[in-house]
Amino acid sequence: MGYALRGLAGLATAGLLAFAPDTAAQAQDRASTLIVAEDVVPQTFDPIQSSQIRTWYVWQLVYEGLVRAELDGGITPMLASEWTIDDAGTTYDFTLREGAAFSDGSPVTPEDVVFSFERLKADGLPYAQDRFKSLASIAKVDDRTVRFTLSAPDAGFLLNLGSPFVVGSAIMKADWVTSHDPKQEMLGTGPFSLVSYAPNSELVLKRNDNYWNADKAAKVENLTIRYMPEQSAQIAALLSGQIDMMFPSAESMLQLKSVPDVTTVAVGSTNTVRLNINTNLEPFSNPDFRRAMSLALNRDEIVAGAFLGEATPSAQIPPSYSWGPQLSDLKYQKQDIAKAKELLAQAGYPDGIDITLNHLAGYATYLDRFAEILKGQMAEAGIRVTIEANQTAVWLDKQNNANYEIMTNEYAFQADPLFYLMPRPGRQGPTPQEMADLIEAAKSSSAEDYPAKLAEIAVMQDDLVFPDITVASRNAWVAYTDHVVSAAPDATISRTFLADVALK
Repeated sequence: MGYALRGLAGLATAGLLAFAPDTAAQAQDRASTLIVAEDVVPQTFDPIQSSQIRTWYVWQLVYEGLVRAELDGGITPMLASEWTIDDAGTTYDFTLREGAAFSDGSPVTPEDVVFSFERLKADGLPYAQDRFKSLASIAKVDDRTVRFTLSAPDAGFLLNLGSPFVVGSAIMKADWVTSHDPKQEMLGTGPFSLVSYAPNSELVLKRNDNYWNADKAAKVENLTIRYMPEQSAQIAALLSGQIDMMFPSAESMLQLKSVPDVTTVAVGSTNTVRLNINTNLEPFSNPDFRRAMSLALNRDEIVAGAFLGEATPSAQIPPSYSWGPQLSDLKYQKQDIAKAKELLAQAGYPDGIDITLNHLAGYATYLDRFAEILKGQMAEAGIRVTIEANQTAVWLDKQNNANYEIMTNEYAFQADPLFYLMPRPGRQGPTPQEMADLIEAAKSSSAEDYPAKLAEIAVMQDDLVFPDITVASRNAWVAYTDHVVSAAPDATISRTFLADVALK
């Protein structure tokens, strides 16, 4: 470890001049600025136009929704101060908070809320639209009230409305959108507002002085996010004081744990790493073939090798949800090579088969290691995997057009746990009717019965190995220098906690 740290110190010295302040004014700004490194640049600033986790991190710093869903399933008022639900469970009236304003000082109006959701329904990515399929209409009731009418009761509606990542639920200023490009600019109600963006390099935000919640206003005056794809460069920047915080990989975390003046924090997350399956294609449409793939995988070895022990084996429902089925009670969440070979032969491939993995290259080292371990484990059962490493644009195109056989993926925190279980229309084959029926029954159930209904779906998904194979729920890591007082990330791995970070 001593040798590794000397190497890191050398990197820090080599990169020291890159962002060093050279004037008194810059030094003063540096004292009031939190500088954070991220690996992946945002695809877009438009909160209805991406399904990529790393892109959402930007939205949630600037945009907010009417409510916020908490990890325990509770709903916290945000831009809406209160709401009522009719007896049929299909009409929701939200009262807008007195004093809620955009960062330019203009008030949030019912027209803005109506516009935001009508825009989602008309132009949103299917991934975002799917969260509000039950939304039939939205209308202004009076100067402070908005009515959402659902086509049928939806137990997950409020949860989706409250996603901390504001996927499809961000409230946008109607007249601002008509004269600006929301893919490249942002104007929201959140704790930060946009100052500037240098593509692929740096995003500069400042505290929103018009923020409606004075008690939750950002503690730092300025927030700068630097996009640095190489973890080694981030570590060098952290040690030289060019950045204050990074989100290290497992291997970087191991290096940083013993570095003086660097604090590391690990939290178990709700993110799940998965193997998506295109069931439009043979033999992936065959449940026995999918079962063989799942039985070929040793989740404990994947956790140890891909995540360096910093994860937990997981089915579709992450282990942080106590009501989810236990792994020991599921049939296809364990390795059984003999049974996998038997099912492979039963599916018509006694001599094995060659398949291709659409792998997202450069996204995370744990995904790269997972792909290699997966290849070796499946080979034991006779499933010979070719890894096709694709950059984000190609990987997404193959995903969205169902132009793949299997693919590595990661699902972020889902405010509505149903979305850990939902099939992805357009990305794979049709949902089995019995599963579709269970999903509809869950959506129309009461809030009290909802978890039990979702657990039933999870058991069925294990049996059919559909819509995907989930392998692990990974830890999340944060490292920061002594310029930061403290940082408290949570299991959602959202970046909203950055508003609570204070500097020394």
